[in-house]
Amino acid sequence: MTNEQLCSLAREGDKAAEAALIENILPSIRITAANIQKRYSGILLETDDLVQEAMIGVLRAIQTYDPETGNLFLTYAQTIAENAMLDYIRKCASAIPASGSILSLDASPPGFDSEANVTYADILPDDYSKNPEQLFIRQETITEVRNALEEISDRERAYLHYRYGFVDDMSHDQTETASYFHLSLSRARHTEKAALNNVRRALPGQ
Repeated sequence: MTNEQLCSLAREGDKAAEAALIENILPSIRITAANIQKRYSGILLETDDLVQEAMIGVLRAIQTYDPETGNLFLTYAQTIAENAMLDYIRKCASAIPASGSILSLDASPPGFDSEANVTYADILPDDYSKNPEQLFIRQETITEVRNALEEISDRERAYLHYRYGFVDDMSHDQTETASYFHLSLSRARHTEKAALNNVRRALPGQ
């Protein structure tokens, strides 16, 4: 089956076809991400983050691909994925302060055993008294939650849509979600926490 045929099936909700497309394009995405990371080494990029942005681009490409243009799906998706990575780089670059060092939240704080795998992100205090996961069991209407989801980044929205079953009405645990977006479990946890906190901020009355 061609990638173009797989795309057509994936657009109709065939998860096996979608997974096959991602598997077909992932090797070239990883190569591109590694090359981009080297090109912009001064911005402290992580390959996993670039790949995640690219995968969101691929999912968008599945929905927007038009075979009538004569372009191969992989060519089209690769272009969108690379643009997604470059957009992410521009966002990262704009967030870099004019001076001073940049602290990675994935780094281990002084005084912790490196084998304990404790990072700065793990020990940051939570700004909220409630666990972010309580957002999805509160008595908010579906409309309010969906409107709040529109206020967060495409990257975080795609993560939550998959994690909590907004797309296929089937929730997925963190391990499944991390695997789907090709993230480490630690990176998935950090992405989820940030996304849920941003949704909370966007909900009415918060």
